[in-house]
Amino acid sequence: MTTGGIPQLIEARTLAARGVVLKGRLDVAKMPRLSAAIVAAEQPVDVNCAFFCDEEGRYVLNLQVSGEFRVDCQRCLSAMPVELSAQTQLAVVWTDEQAAQLPARYDPLLAEAETDLWSVVEDELLLALPAFSYHADTHCGENADIAVPDSGVQPETENKTNPFDVLAALKEDTVEDPKL
Repeated sequence: MTTGGIPQLIEARTLAARGVVLKGRLDVAKMPRLSAAIVAAEQPVDVNCAFFCDEEGRYVLNLQVSGEFRVDCQRCLSAMPVELSAQTQLAVVWTDEQAAQLPARYDPLLAEAETDLWSVVEDELLLALPAFSYHADTHCGENADIAVPDSGVQPETENKTNPFDVLAALKEDTVEDPKL
């Protein structure tokens, strides 16, 4: 097991054949697409990569990533914390045809001789980002003096008249008329 920095370029098949485990932290500044999608990172991203060969001889990467970030609230546009965590098993393949034949438990990792591990980690974090980020409470935006629009639903009043009461009265009038 190697602990420390995560290397950028790896030979995934070689690492899987040797059963290598890499653990470390990766700075968000090294992931430009993720940096553009968030406001800030609280700390570096925790990365755990376990390479192995499965029972059918496939080269597999078991990848676990997690981190704490700040993203924009879509309602009040102020920064809010979000914790991301992702775990996936990637089978290293050469072609799309091999990827199509993988069991459902594996996602394909198309790789030539070397693979950009930072890019793979970044992809997993981008997939883990929520599509829409909102504060959970109704006081969203109070610190920024932004009022959240009212839902428009008015509370029910007990003495509110039912519009169908008129129809019910007409029906009662026709039942009481013995000529009909």
